Amino acid sequence: MGLNVDSLKQQLNDEDYLKILNHCREPKTFKEIRKTKVKEGKLFKALKELKLSEALLFADGKYYTAPDALLHMD
Repeated sequence: MGLNVDSLKQQLNDEDYLKILNHCREPKTFKEIRKTKVKEGKLFKALKELKLSEALLFADGKYYTAPDALLHMD
């Protein structure tokens, strides 16, 4: 399916979503992502929405920002 650019543009307007995507430029475990200090409830919501828009990918037990999403962040 690929990156949902419209969703990503909205997500980049949210400071916490942007913080998570920047933190995951290198693969991170959930435990490492929690160190971003994003509130627990919002963290779960953000991870779900970022995965659904395919801005955040998951492999080998770690989350990482999709290469296509990085292009829209810089």
